[in-house]
Amino acid sequence: MAGVEDLQDKYKDEDVVFFVVYSKEPHAGETRHFKKYAQHETYEHKKQYAQEMVSEFGMKVPVLIDDLDESVVHAFGRMPNMTFIVDKEGKIAYKSDWMESERIEELLDKLLAEQTEAATA
Repeated sequence: MAGVEDLQDKYKDEDVVFFVVYSKEPHAGETRHFKKYAQHETYEHKKQYAQEMVSEFGMKVPVLIDDLDESVVHAFGRMPNMTFIVDKEGKIAYKSDWMESERIEELLDKLLAEQTEAATA
């Protein structure tokens, strides 16, 4: 989660909010690295995994937890690391199937510059 954490640090004084949505275990039960992680059976089970992820990675970005039916995932996309930039009007300004911090930084700089120009015009 270093990319999101770095972006959050860079834009901490700007009108930008970052968060992560924890939805599911994409590799539950697979290989030696994920064997201990089964698909969620209850919301408490899901919450426990999310808390473990935050603790293990020392995450400082707020983590929101999708419901057990994965409503957020179904509404916005099924990829595990999707990224969205939503503008002040609530419109999706950018959507990607994967988190690319350099691209996000470029787009945020552009959006913030446009907002500054609009505010001074």
